[in-house]
Amino acid sequence: LGGVVLLAGTAFIDINELQSDLTARFFPTLVSLGLIFCGALLAARPSERLLTSSLGALFNQRALLSATLFLIYCLTFRYVDFRISTALFVFAVMWVLGARRPLELILTPVLVSASVFILFRFAFNVLLPVWI
Repeated sequence: LGGVVLLAGTAFIDINELQSDLTARFFPTLVSLGLIFCGALLAARPSERLLTSSLGALFNQRALLSATLFLIYCLTFRYVDFRISTALFVFAVMWVLGARRPLELILTPVLVSASVFILFRFAFNVLLPVWI
């Protein structure tokens, strides 16, 4: 179900019609198709134990908080500088999941944000929202 919602959401991603290489819709579409495929495999062969453990993990407090943070990140994506919002999102999720080492909490969000920005901006030629 999540894959179908994500696939429908990719239709609202703005793209440059003149762009000849991969568009901004490519990766989200690829991820959503992967989710649909994996969901179909699980639906075709459900197991009582697997279903119980999956639903228990889904309603875990940390999982719900992480999903809420991701929703906020997605809704503010267009309006906030990508580098800042990604670093804050990674930091918040790391904190929710229990990371407490200061060096790890400082370096990981900055490196993830910078790496993803450089990859999309220069390797994929995808413009991301930036303030500067």
